[in-house]
Amino acid sequence: MTSNRLATSVTEQAHEPVPVLIPDRARLPAVITGICCAVVLAVGGAFAAGRSEGNALDRRVDPWIIQHLQSHVNGLTQIADLGNPTPLVVVTLIVVLCCLVVRRFNGAILAAVSVAVASGLTEFVFKPLVHETFGHPPILSYPSGHSTNVFTLSAVVVVLMINPPHRRIRPVLRVVVAALAILVGLVVMVSLVAIQFHYLTDTIGGACVATGTVLAIALLLDAPAARTRMARLRFRSGP
Repeated sequence: MTSNRLATSVTEQAHEPVPVLIPDRARLPAVITGICCAVVLAVGGAFAAGRSEGNALDRRVDPWIIQHLQSHVNGLTQIADLGNPTPLVVVTLIVVLCCLVVRRFNGAILAAVSVAVASGLTEFVFKPLVHETFGHPPILSYPSGHSTNVFTLSAVVVVLMINPPHRRIRPVLRVVVAALAILVGLVVMVSLVAIQFHYLTDTIGGACVATGTVLAIALLLDAPAARTRMARLRFRSGP
């Protein structure tokens, strides 16, 4: 009798889906946010298409940011460098390893896949498609790759804080961690404008690519079939 119960328990554990990344209460807001990101990205791209001097919003806001932060260029440059490939890879690996340690395989997949997909969309799809240029010599600038990189990780952290396994993290701490992740992304966005590396709308576009990509992948990973497959992977990896 005991052995039968144990066998049944093991079987149930092997087939029990992993917890969702985005619970039901947050699914509709996530979908709405993703749609809004797509709309903002498209509208921004339409205004940026073929330009080399930014749009009306850039010409109004960017000089104000540059004027008020020009004395902090060196520090802001270092902050903007957080969007470079090396910091991106290092932080992504840290997030992936942390998720694997707590056996949150969907979180690890979310981080790794989101970074690759968001960066690829920005550099190989949207930038050539919009073809807005910045600086001399001119470089493709919309959406910002630096902003995309940083906000992808920020969005991943926010998603991971929505529904942590076993509620190991207190709600207040979850809110603080998520807020800090978003703040880092916003500071990098402002820094990119202040050091005259991007237009403001470039950074907004990058944030939209990042957020929309992370939410879309999270929702795909929450599909029943995907959760069941990850549950089997988790079961085979041991207790």
